[in-house]
Amino acid sequence: MERIAVIFLVLMIIFIVLVLISVWIINHLRIKAKHGKGYTSNYPSSYLCSDGHKVRSLSECVIDDFFTKKGIIHKYEDVILKTTGKKFKYDWYFKEVDIYVEFFGFSGKKYKETTAEKKTFYRKNKLKMIALEPEVLSNIEEKIPEKFGKVWKEIIHEKHCPSCGNTLDDRI
Repeated sequence: MERIAVIFLVLMIIFIVLVLISVWIINHLRIKAKHGKGYTSNYPSSYLCSDGHKVRSLSECVIDDFFTKKGIIHKYEDVILKTTGKKFKYDWYFKEVDIYVEFFGFSGKKYKETTAEKKTFYRKNKLKMIALEPEVLSNIEEKIPEKFGKVWKEIIHEKHCPSCGNTLDDRI
């Protein structure tokens, strides 16, 4: 009788272990199916910019460092508070000229929907927004000032070498 009880206990333990392994495998497969092969964490990578901002992508880091190098005062990523209803985060805000800058660097159906929703949000709330796409990175020294237009001269505070970006002193 004791022998049957021991065998029954061992079989129950094996059964429980198999059930736990099965649950883990099924859960793992669900996560993989939901997120696809390119699954990324909910916690995005951080890139540290020269001014101390922690940004979400290398492209944002390049853009943020460009603003810093040009002496442009900017705030990185916060919630837009001037509106009612749904709240959105901006990428950069330039208080001097009351302009938001968004970098739309991803692709895909869901991201395009979010991008359209965000652009509509800015338009409905009568907020000035400049949209940057990855193409600006190919020639950042020319393309970002073009995007800003006349406002660029209002936000730039220091003279910089067009070749290396170093701040020029008063002799030049």
